[in-house]
Amino acid sequence: MRKFLAWITSTTHLVALNAVAWLRTMLVTEPARVRAAVMSAVVGLAVFVPALAHENIAGQVTGVVLFVLQVVMGEQTRARVTPTSKQ
Repeated sequence: MRKFLAWITSTTHLVALNAVAWLRTMLVTEPARVRAAVMSAVVGLAVFVPALAHENIAGQVTGVVLFVLQVVMGEQTRARVTPTSKQ
C-alpha cells in the first residue's frame, strides 16, 4: 500500500511539473491564446455560476456565446501575431 501511495504522489508531482513547464512554454510562445483562454474561463464562470442559481436559459446561452466569442477572438489575434512562412 505504501508503494502505491508513493507512486501516486510521485506521479502527481511529475504531472504538476509537466503542467507548469507546458504553461510557461505557452505563455512565451502563444500569449494571445493564453489570454483568450483566461478570458473565456472568467467570462464562463461569471455567467454560468449565477445561471446555475436560476433557471434562465437566456443567461446560459449568453454564457456560451461569450465563451465561444473569446476563443474565436483569441485565435484571430494569434493568427495576426504569429508569423507564417510563405512557401
